[in-house]
Amino acid sequence: MIQVYLLINAISYLGFSLWCLIKSQTTSHALGYHFLNNSGKVEYLTVYTGMELGFAVFFALCAFFPGLRLAGLLFAACLYIGLMILRPLSALHYGQISKMTYIIGSLEWGLGIWGIVLLVIELKKLNYTL
Repeated sequence: MIQVYLLINAISYLGFSLWCLIKSQTTSHALGYHFLNNSGKVEYLTVYTGMELGFAVFFALCAFFPGLRLAGLLFAACLYIGLMILRPLSALHYGQISKMTYIIGSLEWGLGIWGIVLLVIELKKLNYTL
């Protein structure tokens, strides 16, 4: 189950990375970004394409190398906990968010809860206590 979870993350991040690379104008506008200059475009592509591609590679490696699976789960839990805290807080603060923000937030919450549950189960198997 852990390998499936990590592969879903890898495929998702690869898909988002490629989508942001190929359709950067469309994806950035859907997320609420409107670039004023080329520096903004560079930052968007670096974060939304480069970093997500790096996440995809990391999750894929963790999925295919059993010794890395716990690290992949731990990273996913840390990543999603941050997103699960900050997205709703910022949405409450700013209000009037787009449908895309809700969709991405829902994906983050789903993957986050699933990853945390898998991590807790795995840590219990290894006799770690939280």
